[in-house]
Amino acid sequence: MQKRWDDFVATGAAVLAVAHSSLQVLREYLKTRSWSFEVVTDPDRAAYSRLELGRAAVWDYFRPKVLAGYLRAVSQGWRVRRPYGGEDLHQLGGDFVLDRQHRLRFAWRSADPTDRPSAEQLLEAIRTAV
Repeated sequence: MQKRWDDFVATGAAVLAVAHSSLQVLREYLKTRSWSFEVVTDPDRAAYSRLELGRAAVWDYFRPKVLAGYLRAVSQGWRVRRPYGGEDLHQLGGDFVLDRQHRLRFAWRSADPTDRPSAEQLLEAIRTAV
């Protein structure tokens, strides 16, 4: 998303990332990132529950698709790191687009740890929701 930030800005959409870590952990994490969008934390995972986001099982990390995704990320410069204290590695994420009346118009609930929509899919969902 950051790489296509100008395209997101051009849609007029607001972008909000929700983390499930504690505020202290989120602050440490953001010291290593330079993001153009807002990031908030939901340590109790109330939003994750409300949006029906699942959890990964240990064996999900060993599926060929997931291993290939991690290998692709490493080949592009992503570095494996130790989890931050209190970080829940099994919580799956999602991507959602709301319209101006705050109605859900697009929902992508990750099926595994590497399952995310492309920036183009998100941009198209935003364009359609307007």
